[in-house]
Amino acid sequence: MRSLVIIALLSSVARATDAQSASTGRIEGTIVDSVHATPLAGAAVNATRLGAERETTLVALADERGHFHFESLLPGQYAVSFVSAFLDSLEFGGPARRVAVQPGEAKSVALAVPSGATLRALACPGLALSKGTGVLLGTVTDATTDAPLRGAQVAAMWTELTFDGVMRRVSTAEHSGGVVTDSVGEYRLCGVPTDSWLLVQVQHRGRVGAAFQVLVAEGSGVLLRHLSMSEEGARPIAMLSAAQGGTTALPPMSGTASLTGVVRNPAGRAVVNAQVRVVSTEATARTDRDGRFALSGLPSGTQELEVREIGSPPYRQPVELRGGRTVQQEVVLNRVVALDTVRTISEAARRARYDKFESNRRTSLTGSFFSQADLERRHLQQVSDLFASMVSFRVEGQGGNARLVNLRGNCSPNIVVDYKQNQDINVVPPSLVAAIEVYPTINGAPAEFTNLCGVVRIWIKQ
Repeated sequence: MRSLVIIALLSSVARATDAQSASTGRIEGTIVDSVHATPLAGAAVNATRLGAERETTLVALADERGHFHFESLLPGQYAVSFVSAFLDSLEFGGPARRVAVQPGEAKSVALAVPSGATLRALACPGLALSKGTGVLLGTVTDATTDAPLRGAQVAAMWTELTFDGVMRRVSTAEHSGGVVTDSVGEYRLCGVPTDSWLLVQVQHRGRVGAAFQVLVAEGSGVLLRHLSMSEEGARPIAMLSAAQGGTTALPPMSGTASLTGVVRNPAGRAVVNAQVRVVSTEATARTDRDGRFALSGLPSGTQELEVREIGSPPYRQPVELRGGRTVQQEVVLNRVVALDTVRTISEAARRARYDKFESNRRTSLTGSFFSQADLERRHLQQVSDLFASMVSFRVEGQGGNARLVNLRGNCSPNIVVDYKQNQDINVVPPSLVAAIEVYPTINGAPAEFTNLCGVVRIWIKQ
């Protein structure tokens, strides 16, 4: 008797479920990232019922294949959209699709992050941007009042490399572009190169903000970067011109802003004893056992944060600072690459290395070259001493904490030890140095090591 009752109850539940399925509908679909040509796994997809007395939004998460579904939907019109961190960073809303759900039916919807071409068209309407070019856009505000800065100039500079297949030569040329912010502080630089470092600065009312580097990825073609400027975080243009002319040195900047954070490696582990600094200031710190750091007395506005660890490529990133406030920043350093140990090589290989140095010295019109004999005559205590009398550079700090600054852009050149790039200027003692090449600009510098702020190549004795 009990078995019959259970069977009757199950039959009743099945009939109720069938009735519910017949009176409701279903939405299913896929979502892809058109920029990177991959499923958008983990994306939050929203389905909002329209025209109802009480608007309701349901949320579903896409699986690893980008599939999502909504079950038991009441009949009606639904707006289906998705949330994307990538689109949020560009402040572009994901496209919404309107879907009519009928009882007992399943509707299929295909969603996608807009392609790079679409994003470029949205950012620069009416302009056809070619492959290899993109858009840098955002707003410029007053770091003290947060009010938009109308009439501020946003300037960018970059390097173009050209390969002559006939002559088999690589030539470089410097380019620049600029735009003035509108009445609400917005700027839009269309046609800047993608996958190349841009050196960016803001000017306003006779003052120049800190220079920093950004990169617009070719895939999206668009980089949204909001900027800010304050009197304490900028210098008079006349002062900068005098420093570039070698008549005076730029004093470090300071202010009331603070910066704290943590430095980790890609695996999430703390990076201990990394050097952290804000460029153009005297404030430096070392990360503790937990990878944490704290800096104070910093100027407000858009500044450039730099994190260095011996053997790792330096981390440089714009950071927004505000007077009287503390900003938090998380840093992920790339894999550590150790310098090669000094090793014995054949006489022919040794001669070939120095022949390269001599060849560069004969052909370069812009570089400065110091042989082993030149360096020994100077009795250097550390490599950075070589730059103390050069009008194009200044040295900040001492010993392992020393940093070389190019006065032309108030930024760091690419320091190459043999073939290892982005090293510290004093990572090698003078007793091990065979020769040094110095290029204050990218013109004439080895093409494989080009940098907007110049190149310093240190040859190790073999």
